[in-house]
Amino acid sequence: MPSQKNNKSSKRPTQLDVAKASGFSRPTVSLALKGDPIVAKATRDKIRQIADSLGYVPDPLLSALSKYRKQLGTQSYQGTLAWISSSPHDYKWNEITPYHEYYLGACKQARRLGYTIEELDLQQQQLSPQRLDGILSARGINGLLLCPPVHSEEQYALPWDRYSIITFGYSVTSPNLHRVSASHYRATKRVFQELRDSGHQNIGFIFNTEVARKTQDLCQSAYLCEARKSNTKSIPPLIQDHISGAEIAAWFERHHPDAVIISAPNWPAVQASGIRIPEELSVACPMAPKHSPQLSGILEKSQQIGAAAVDTVVQMIEHDIRGIPEDPKYILLEGEWNTGSSIRMP
Repeated sequence: MPSQKNNKSSKRPTQLDVAKASGFSRPTVSLALKGDPIVAKATRDKIRQIADSLGYVPDPLLSALSKYRKQLGTQSYQGTLAWISSSPHDYKWNEITPYHEYYLGACKQARRLGYTIEELDLQQQQLSPQRLDGILSARGINGLLLCPPVHSEEQYALPWDRYSIITFGYSVTSPNLHRVSASHYRATKRVFQELRDSGHQNIGFIFNTEVARKTQDLCQSAYLCEARKSNTKSIPPLIQDHISGAEIAAWFERHHPDAVIISAPNWPAVQASGIRIPEELSVACPMAPKHSPQLSGILEKSQQIGAAAVDTVVQMIEHDIRGIPEDPKYILLEGEWNTGSSIRMP
């Protein structure tokens, strides 16, 4: 009859055994054994060494079941995340297309990971920080997806230390949080180069002030850098809150650009300016709206940005990472080129 010791030694070591032996949490062990770069290489190597010493190998039946569940797109319920927004009563956050796309992408990824998302709007629901904290605590929510405020000058006042938090873009300036964003600088460089490759020499820049603020002037910085490197004719950028078609026409007559980089809100005014597009002026945008396919430029991967935000905040929850980060991480996703019909080709 086998001894009790032999019975015990024949038991397959589990990830929980590795966690107890290594002193790391079960989620950290799981990520390390998968080679996930969110876990430091030294930690991954240490956990792998301990796992090998224990004789740990993945259970083939559990691995097959996990793979099958992923293929089905199903996952057991893990918890609820909160989508925190701040909308004035006459203009809701989801009327801003990228924000709505972030939300859709976040919801899809949350479902894949076994989470639901609950929307809470501070202004619309008149929620004070204390009231919000009470709601989140009562509902067991500790992961927050912080939607950029509709107006960039508005900021959030939240009980930061209690939650795992990520935001989108650069509108939330204080505190400095982990954030996911489109790569606006690289998008503008790509737009400038596409215009140069199409034979344009005098490239101007027209931008909405609010969009410039929300992107930390990264588009203008990229434009000025590329203009200097290419010895492009110096054309004063036109950056205002509201720019009319008449103002664009006057700017065009004064500086004679053959192409212009614009922000999405300026596209209707450009079309109303009376300038023939693209015969007289080629137009491109580093954040081209999906509903204007004729506008050449970069289409942001907004739903993928929302999914990346969920992936990050879920990992933070699993590692019990809360509060204002000492080393905020920026995740930048590059968009894709939309040829459109607003650039004159050689």
